[in-house]
Amino acid sequence: MMGEAASPHNRQQSFPFPKTHRLRKSSEFARVREEGQRRRTAHFTINYRMNGLPHHRLGLVVQKKFWNAAQRNRIKRCLRESFRLNRHRVPLPGKDIVVVARPGAEKLSCLETGKELLAAFSKQDGPSA
Repeated sequence: MMGEAASPHNRQQSFPFPKTHRLRKSSEFARVREEGQRRRTAHFTINYRMNGLPHHRLGLVVQKKFWNAAQRNRIKRCLRESFRLNRHRVPLPGKDIVVVARPGAEKLSCLETGKELLAAFSKQDGPSA
């Protein structure tokens, strides 16, 4: 019984999402937008650039003009969770990744969100992507 309660916690420990894996400054977001490459999916625009670090960092843009607070928070929660669980599937070297939600993203489940993001990164070309 004790082992059952501990197992979900142990899974979270194997996929942490510390502050060092997040983009937090507007200058970091701007650098990715200006110097990076872009991928578009049906519900997201993904900007990314190499960051020179051994890990990826994530930044999210979910605009107020499209959704209310509850919808924005849900979209961000799904994006963060998808990234946290699947960042090891995004090819290295480390990238700064900014995901911009587009209208319609609020209709996706968290699983659909993750699949759409992974599909965008599976199409990358070589080491420069």
